[in-house]
Amino acid sequence: MSEALKRAVQAAVLRLLGPLVNLLLDAGIGVGDLMSLVKVAYVREARKRGPDAGGARGPNVTRIAVVTGMTRVEVAEILRAGDGAFEGSDRGRQRAERVLSGWWNDPDFQDELGQPAVLPVRGARRSFASLCERYSGDPPFPAILDELIRVHAVRRSDDGKVKALSRTYATVRWDPDGVAAVGEELADHCTTLLHNLRSPSRPLLTRRVVNARLNPRFMPMLIRDFEEQASAMAESMDDELNDPEHTVTGRAEGARDAVRFGVGIYFFESSEEAASSAAGTRAVEAVRERLPAGRRRRATGAGRR
Repeated sequence: MSEALKRAVQAAVLRLLGPLVNLLLDAGIGVGDLMSLVKVAYVREARKRGPDAGGARGPNVTRIAVVTGMTRVEVAEILRAGDGAFEGSDRGRQRAERVLSGWWNDPDFQDELGQPAVLPVRGARRSFASLCERYSGDPPFPAILDELIRVHAVRRSDDGKVKALSRTYATVRWDPDGVAAVGEELADHCTTLLHNLRSPSRPLLTRRVVNARLNPRFMPMLIRDFEEQASAMAESMDDELNDPEHTVTGRAEGARDAVRFGVGIYFFESSEEAASSAAGTRAVEAVRERLPAGRRRRATGAGRR
């Protein structure tokens, strides 16, 4: 990799770290905790690479230490901790999302108008329990119902039946599930962009439309119009993407081969985009120039491989 490309990667990572560090500062998480998480991420990703990935003898600690620049002791400790060391509520969130999607898209759980039917909680057929059994892959359902009620995606009436209120599970809020949603969406977006860097001959769709000098008085009108357009498009995509004919449900044959596929739509707003890009490049260069010669080589990727 050329020096210019390495510096471009460093500047890109610095821009990516900006909003991430803002999240960490809001949560009271310091740089020491971040470095611990970075090491875990390096080990996890390095473990997926190379001939030992998934091998019967387990990960090659020495190889991971070499490619990450970490010590064998650090690598071994992280591997011993396992994948559950920093796991949050993603799995529960994903089950709840699948259940909600099935409710909106499966005719077996819709009324005569094609809307999500009001369901009894229990029952062998056409109940919330049977909906969860079909779409969550995990028969116990009370926790999923409690979570959907908590985020106001579902309402429970006085007669005990439940009604779907929203097509989406995730809401913008500062709690464990809201933070988990941030991590999931950032990971999805970054994974797509990285795939396109690695595989330019078969890229995944990414499209960004920007006006870098928009008159702010037009913002409310544009946001209103774009939200209406995006909502209509997203609901149409949701209907097709989650069509029961396209979906592996419950523990059906082929469930192990099922893939996660989706489309993300979001707005962004900034008055400092150009300035922050240039500042990021200058900051990387300034840090590199202040390092002693030996450390400078490692910082630019020219040290130990």
